[in-house]
Amino acid sequence: MTGGVRGQLFIVAWSFAVRSEHRRDFERAYGPHGDWVRLFDTSDGYIKTELHRHPQDASLYVTLDFWSSREQYKAFRERAKLAYQAIDARCERLTEREELVGDFDELSSLHAALPGLGPGTRVASPLTVRDAKPEDIAKILRVEQSASSAAHWTQTAYDAIFQPDAPPRILLAAETLERRLCGFVIARIVTEECEIENIVVNPDDVRQGIGSTLLQEFSDTARTRGIHRIFLEVRESNLAARRLYEKSGFACDGERRAYYSDPVEKAILYSLQL
Repeated sequence: MTGGVRGQLFIVAWSFAVRSEHRRDFERAYGPHGDWVRLFDTSDGYIKTELHRHPQDASLYVTLDFWSSREQYKAFRERAKLAYQAIDARCERLTEREELVGDFDELSSLHAALPGLGPGTRVASPLTVRDAKPEDIAKILRVEQSASSAAHWTQTAYDAIFQPDAPPRILLAAETLERRLCGFVIARIVTEECEIENIVVNPDDVRQGIGSTLLQEFSDTARTRGIHRIFLEVRESNLAARRLYEKSGFACDGERRAYYSDPVEKAILYSLQL
C-alpha cells in the first residue's frame, strides 16, 4: 500500500462518496498533483498523498495523507487554516459524503482499518495542468519544435509573454506524473474574448487525452477570467486538431482563403461560447 515510506509516520485517512458527474474533477483535486497536495507540499513534514478507488464501487474513494509526525500535521493545520478551509469549500460540491476514517501512527493499524487497499486500488493521475512559468520556456520550445503542425515561435517571443507589460494571456502547461512537460496552450485575451494562439501536444504523447484535458482546463480558466468567447483558426488539412475542437464543443464559423503559407492553405475558423 505504501511502499517507500520509512521511519516515524502519521497517516490521516478520509473516505469519500463522489458524485458520478464529478469523479474526474475529484481525482484531479485530490490526486497526487491536486489542490490538496500543492497545499500540503508547502509544509515541513509532509511526505505524500495516496488516492485509492474502491475496487467494486467507482464512486467510493479513500485518501491517505502521510506526514512525518502528528505534531507537524497539527502545525500545518493551524498555520494553513484559511487555505485549508478555502479548498474544502471549493471541493464540497464534488462529494455526497466525506468522513474521517481515522489517524494512524503505524502502517499495521492502517492496514487493519482498511484491508482492501493496495497498489491495485491506487489512482494515479496521469496528467496535471498548471500555469506555465518562465522556467518552462525551454521545455515548451522543445515540445513545439517537435510538432510539425504547431505555430513555431522564437524564444524571444516566449520570453516576451512573461514581461510585466505583456498583453494579457493564458498560458497553461500539461505535465506527466514524472513532471515531464508534454503539452501547452497559449491564448491572448482581448476584453471578454480569448484567441488560442497555439496548442501543442508532444507527438510521442498524442491519443492520450492530453489535448482534450488542456482544452477543458483552458476553458475553465478562461471562464473564471470573465471570458465569454474563445476563437481560433486552424489549417484546413489539420484534421486531428479540427476533430479535437469539434469534440470539445467548438463550432465552425467560416474560413479564410490562402491564410497560411508554406504551403498555401485556407484557415478554418472555430469558436466556443462560454
